[in-house]
Amino acid sequence: LEPKTAGAIGADAGGRHRSGNRHMRKELLVIDDTNLHQSIVSRIATQAGFVTTGANSVGEAARLLRGQSFDCITLDLSLGEQSGIEILQLLAELRCRTPVIVISSSENSVRDETVRIGNFLNLNLGPPIPKPIDLAALRNTLGRIADETQRQKLATQAGW
Repeated sequence: LEPKTAGAIGADAGGRHRSGNRHMRKELLVIDDTNLHQSIVSRIATQAGFVTTGANSVGEAARLLRGQSFDCITLDLSLGEQSGIEILQLLAELRCRTPVIVISSSENSVRDETVRIGNFLNLNLGPPIPKPIDLAALRNTLGRIADETQRQKLATQAGW
């Protein structure tokens, strides 16, 4: 499955999958400059109950992050000529507390340092996932985030 794009079957004009209850829908932003990796992450995310939107550049991701909220973000650190660190800086400026999963082929030390930087910026980064993507780790992580997001949305809807 490809990330939802404008004109895709079942997608709205903004490129997102339609759902009957927008407030209960779980939104995931997949930031990766490789379509194959976006597709893999989107397939696993859809199985976990997320509706996905893909961005293949820092500029596209910044536009989406400024325009809508997401329940989870996956982030590749290498985005062509640019770096995922730029996205972390933007998330910090936006005071974003959305869970961020770093998925990268960078060395372990680089991934771990990125998570430390993100946490220093008061972002919500969990353990990074290496490429090639460990599908079980991604499935488990997205499943936990989806469950927590669902609980939070139900509590909000109930007025708790």
